Amino acid sequence: MTAQLPRRSLLWIMGALALVIAPHALHMPFWVPVVPAFAFAWRLRVYQGRWPFPSLPVRALLVFVSFAGVGLEFRTINGLDPAVALLVIAAGLKTLEMKDPRDYMAAVFVGFFLASAQLLFEQEIHYALLALTGLTGMTAALVARHQRAPAPGFPTPLALAARLLAQSLPLMLLLFVVFPRIAPLWSLPQSKSAARTGPSDTMAPGDIAHLGASSALAFRVSFADPVPAQRELYWRGLVLSQFDGREWSVPGFARMEADLALRGLRKVAVREPGFLPGGNSTRYSVILEPSNRQWAYVLGYPLSYDDTLRIGSDFRLISTSMVTQRKGYRVSSDLAAVLEPQLHPLRRALELRLPDGFNPRAVAMARDWRAAAESDEVFIERVLQWFRDEAFFYTLNPPLLGRDTVDDFLFGERRGFCEHYASAFTVLLRAAGIPARVVVGYQGGERNPYENYLLVHEFDAHAWTEAWIAGRGWVRLDATAAVAPGRVESGLGEAIGDEFLSDSPLAFERYRGVPLIALIRMRWDLVTYQWARLVLEYDTERQAAFLTRLLGGLSPARLVAAMLAAGGLAMLLVVLSLFGARPRRQREPHTAAYLRMCERLAAAGLPRAVGEGPLAYAARIASARPELALVVQGITDDFVALGYASATQPGLLARLRRASLSFRASAWLSGNFPSGTIRL
Repeated sequence: MTAQLPRRSLLWIMGALALVIAPHALHMPFWVPVVPAFAFAWRLRVYQGRWPFPSLPVRALLVFVSFAGVGLEFRTINGLDPAVALLVIAAGLKTLEMKDPRDYMAAVFVGFFLASAQLLFEQEIHYALLALTGLTGMTAALVARHQRAPAPGFPTPLALAARLLAQSLPLMLLLFVVFPRIAPLWSLPQSKSAARTGPSDTMAPGDIAHLGASSALAFRVSFADPVPAQRELYWRGLVLSQFDGREWSVPGFARMEADLALRGLRKVAVREPGFLPGGNSTRYSVILEPSNRQWAYVLGYPLSYDDTLRIGSDFRLISTSMVTQRKGYRVSSDLAAVLEPQLHPLRRALELRLPDGFNPRAVAMARDWRAAAESDEVFIERVLQWFRDEAFFYTLNPPLLGRDTVDDFLFGERRGFCEHYASAFTVLLRAAGIPARVVVGYQGGERNPYENYLLVHEFDAHAWTEAWIAGRGWVRLDATAAVAPGRVESGLGEAIGDEFLSDSPLAFERYRGVPLIALIRMRWDLVTYQWARLVLEYDTERQAAFLTRLLGGLSPARLVAAMLAAGGLAMLLVVLSLFGARPRRQREPHTAAYLRMCERLAAAGLPRAVGEGPLAYAARIASARPELALVVQGITDDFVALGYASATQPGLLARLRRASLSFRASAWLSGNFPSGTIRL
């Protein structure tokens, strides 16, 4: 380990480290990748002989500053984010003391880990390809460490690394398909402050409008049954029952249910929710994007769902873990179920509560209208008709509201997004004595025409009202649909026109009406969806189902036999790649012409001896077969001139080629040519 490093290997290791560090720059503070870039620049100057290696005090200072910077940035040096940041910095700083193979190997191992650590943050197919590229680069750097200069015809480090990884693919696929599924390394908890998507557990004016300006993907849904109509696609996520005059929030018992779900308890609902079946069921699978939240999204009432979910007393679905990575689940829902036909007194009190002293005009109007109405349904229809008839506007850029947000909105600005209408409508219903609450989730979805699944984006985030009506249970009411029916029927883009993604002019979703962009976007999303469904969601249940179909049943004997057979096939492919037919080495033109003559002489019984030079061989041929002397000597002289002389005559290579192609040793030896003539 004290041998000197090949100089060219230093360039390989720095290039490979830069390759594996680059993807981490997307989720690290900007200064973290700057440190290894600075170290690489310094080491390159050392490589050129212009700067000295940094002294020990300088290296110690760089390490101390790096630790201090990471600690100040993340407020800790424990956890995934600071650990990876320190490794990124260490990979760069290690090059500043790289003098022998021991240092080189340490940098290689750190590089291998960094290439894989990309998948701790993102598992999209392009990140997987970046990780594979990084692994190839690090393997090439490892090859370069043992390869001072490739011999003629021997693969370069990059080509040999690619070949090695290609030979490992069969074994990798075998392990992926049949090896028992365990919790992946990337299920490690991440920082809760990481930038994620989705609504929060509170809602104030402007919150959902902020999501409406985002084109990020929230989740994908594939249906086993016909896809419901667009107006039925209300994805329930959160139920907000507490109102302080401005902000809606999740009540305390709902937070307790979420905490119980995190503890893995089977029963989490404070009170089991009751329902009456409606007979309109549908089955679907959801793949959630990371949100760093705990809630899932569901249509109607969830009849059945995966073991990783729990149901709350307000009919929402709760994940048993924070959704820090992509999460898949399957649900069967009843879209027409009667939710909670009998309302508990405590629930009624909660869903009627309003803060004192807020929004007096709205409260007074609601009470007057309810007193004049024959029933709750008549009052609700009057309020919705008022929204339709008055000059209310649906916009992503609502004005700021004062202390009495509902009064300011209903009787002043009258411009708002879905949360403004849901909040105002719910307050009017509660003031009229009708239990009501705000539900936050998503509405609609964009169908991928190349496969039957929906894409639900952040701009599909929506808020609506649920009101409890005797005999009907909780009924979905959407004041936004009364003001902007296109929002529910056709989506946000049709409802707000030019305002749609106006802050994101480069977002592909903004131009989905352009045929070429729509084609590229949907084709790529299909690839991403299949990657998520077939690779990232390949869990124990899917593995068991696949192996059952493949083997006709699961048993230890069949599984062992399948693993042995697949392993043997994988090893056979590796052996064939190692010892199979190899491509002929590419010879220089003058060498190929000379060897052609040697092969024809060998076929005539005059082979060239091992280690015999061209001139010695020509002399031996002239002594043994004088009739071949002239032509063999001519070809040999031309070959020597082209291969060893410092200058050559024009047309010499062409003459050599013609002579070697026309040379027939067997013809000369059989006497078919007159003595003294040369066939060229």
